[in-house]
Parts: sequence; structure tokens; C-alpha cells
Amino acid sequence: MGYGQNEHEALMTRSASLAPGAWQMPPLRSAADRLTALRLALLPVLWVLAALGRPVPLGIGVAIAGLTDMLDGYLARRSRQSTPFGSRFDSVADHLLSASMLIWLLWLRPDFFREQLPLLLLWAALGLAVLLVGWVQFRRFGDLHLYSAKAAAIVGSLFGISLLIFGTYSRPVFYAVLAVCFVAAAETLIALLTRSDVDEHIGSILLARKRR
Repeated sequence: MGYGQNEHEALMTRSASLAPGAWQMPPLRSAADRLTALRLALLPVLWVLAALGRPVPLGIGVAIAGLTDMLDGYLARRSRQSTPFGSRFDSVADHLLSASMLIWLLWLRPDFFREQLPLLLLWAALGLAVLLVGWVQFRRFGDLHLYSAKAAAIVGSLFGISLLIFGTYSRPVFYAVLAVCFVAAAETLIALLTRSDVDEHIGSILLARKRR
């Protein structure tokens, strides 16, 4: 009798987990996923620093978060524990940090936005277009992890951290960073529009063509 009840409860639990719309986050067993989770956990702390008007500690905190972004990808590749969930999890953390960074800069460095508003609006429009196309095409935010996108994320983060900490910037450096971001957005859009599925290991559409 007791065994039958336990078996029934197990079947009910399994059925509930398979019900439409049911979803549970997988346990974060890999070091890479834990680092990504740490990046997400840092966000509330960074928001508090921004709310307190502390750009220097905020910039240092963003730098630490950026290090977790570089380390989680390295660990996933080295340990061969890269998974579709880990790739999407990493992309979600990256998008949230990038969007937050934009708001923090607007909040704490408004002069920069007033000086470069047209170019920044164009960059933001391209970024939104990438997210929209990824959602329309695949019902997910495309996590292609292109080399150009990684380069854009690195140089963009370094520029934002420097702007937060020092409060000044070089126009030529900003234009160079923006050019890298435009190239990355254009390549991502082309990849999303010319493929039938999301391949987070593509690296570059140019390399993909050469392999063919």
C-alpha cells in the first residue's frame, strides 16, 4: 500500500514536470554556469552602487562582472561542459548587464549621452533589431556568440568602465568602439536572417562559408 502511494506520487511529480509550460532551471553543476550565476547575482549590488551615485566602485564592479563573463566561456570550453542551457544562460546575463550598463552611463554620465546621442540611438536601434529578429526567427534571443560580438562586448565594456571611473573619454576611441559594435550587429543580423536554426558555435559567418 505504501509502495503504491509512493509510486503514484512519483508518477504525479513526473507528469507535472512534463506538463505544458512547466519548466525548471537545471542545477548549476558546472563551474561555468556558477560563474554566470555570480554575474547575475552581482547585478543588484551594482544597481545599489549606481543608485548611490558611486561611479568608481560601480566601474570596478562591472569589471569584475566582465571577468566572470570571460572565465565562464573559457571554463566551459576547457571542461567540455558547454550546453545549450549554458549558452542561453550566459546570453541572458550578458544582455541584462549590457542594458544595465547603458542605463548607468545615462544616469551617471549624462554629458556623454548629450554629446553622442545620434550615434548612440543608432547603435541602440541596431541592438534592438538583433534581439527582435532573433525572437521572431527562433522565439529566443539568438545566442550566436560570434567572434565579432565578443570583440564588441569586450571593447564596449572597457570603454564603459573607463568612462564610469574617469568620467572622460576619447572621441577617436569611442568611434572605433562604435565601429566594432556596428560590424558585430551587422554580422549577427546576417547570420540570423540566413540560417534556419541558432548555432552558438558558428564563430563567424565568414569562417562558416570557408568551411563549405
